[in-house]
Amino acid sequence: MKRYKKLFWLGIPILLIFVIWIKWDNWFYNPSEPPYTSSTIPDRILLTWSGNALNSRDVTWQGDTVTHTGFLQIMSNSTPGDTVFYTSPSKIIKTSGGASSFFRVGMKNLKAGETYRYRVANGNSWSDWYNFKIADSTDSAYSFIYIGDVQDSINGVSGKLFHRAYESEPNAAFILFVGDMIERPHDAYWAEWFKAGGILFRTIPIIATPGNHEYYKGLIQKLDERWMAHFSFPQNGPPNFLGRVCYWDYQNTRYISMDSNGIQSIQSAFEQRNWLKSVLENTHQRWIVVIMHHPIYSTSRGRDYFYLRALFKPLIDQYDVDLVLVGHDHAYGRAAHISNSRFKDKQGAVYVGSHASPKVYDTGFSEKMDKLATNTQMYQLLDVSNDSIRFRAYTADSTYFDGFTIHKDAAGNRSVTENAPKNSSAYLKPTASFLRKTSKKEMEKYNHEMEDWEKSKNK
Repeated sequence: MKRYKKLFWLGIPILLIFVIWIKWDNWFYNPSEPPYTSSTIPDRILLTWSGNALNSRDVTWQGDTVTHTGFLQIMSNSTPGDTVFYTSPSKIIKTSGGASSFFRVGMKNLKAGETYRYRVANGNSWSDWYNFKIADSTDSAYSFIYIGDVQDSINGVSGKLFHRAYESEPNAAFILFVGDMIERPHDAYWAEWFKAGGILFRTIPIIATPGNHEYYKGLIQKLDERWMAHFSFPQNGPPNFLGRVCYWDYQNTRYISMDSNGIQSIQSAFEQRNWLKSVLENTHQRWIVVIMHHPIYSTSRGRDYFYLRALFKPLIDQYDVDLVLVGHDHAYGRAAHISNSRFKDKQGAVYVGSHASPKVYDTGFSEKMDKLATNTQMYQLLDVSNDSIRFRAYTADSTYFDGFTIHKDAAGNRSVTENAPKNSSAYLKPTASFLRKTSKKEMEKYNHEMEDWEKSKNK
């Protein structure tokens, strides 16, 4: 018996070493960042907001480290001769590949319903002029675009999807990203994301939550400083997560960002949970939308983020969150009929995960999912009014794939109606990677699970 005990305790560290060796690249390896040189002209211009959406906008941009002062010039279309100048000191961020200056300006006292023109400068080098519009305070209805993981390769094609989404919803108030906008925290991948966004990022505000690919890997993961420099978000979050755990109010809706990848300890988990509880207790908007990178209900095979359900779902149920938007799984999944665990007679939140990446993962056939797709890049359009949120999901070629509407009556009671085509097996085929690795028996199991799931959803 003693011999077996010794073998057991000897086997544990050997097994641990083996697992770490197998998972080293996934957990700890950060490839060296290729050398880069920042542009001498204003680059990577991004429109966001950190204050009141009806009277402010923020602009960030990037330049070389020679210029120490940036400028922004703005005028309204109604009074083009009335020009306001802002200045911004540079913030230099150095990485192993190079260094860049980052500039940030917050524009205040803007007029609701007005269209503005602005341009930015590094020293004497000015950008082109760009337009943006402030919403009318009397109109509570608006639309926005939701895009999941991008994670494109260099010279990728995600820009086509971004612009196709905009063509489908040209009056979008903003574009919402749920993390993993880049493949890894390198300048070249940030450049790729900005190139894909093009003029859209300079004229439509962007809101986002970070994903694991914006983090450096390691025993303690660290968010890329460039994420914080690019995104000028509200500083209303918990002290250790300022600028990434936060909330924005837009018209009749509160959007709340949780940094799911930043949950790396019990302390960080409860710091975010306690903050979320406090925010929800003091939310009086008609609609509540929570965004995070990792899903509470996973679509991919072998994944289950049970700790997120334990941390956040009781609060989502208690405070009547309407919609949870996530990414990470590189598949599409909608769970529209998750019951409210606290109030059994109430409709719970709708949970949606999506992605726009050329990387695809295999889906699992969870009975909680009302709609699924793999091997398919998506973009989503949402229309928000006082009494409903209409959701539509489209494939990269603008084929209508899924839709539903959340209704809310005067008393705050919710109901969901589906407006979706019947599921098609064409969207549920296993990925090429799965086909290479799987056995005939496993393939038969996959097909059996798919058939059973389709039957249960198409009754």
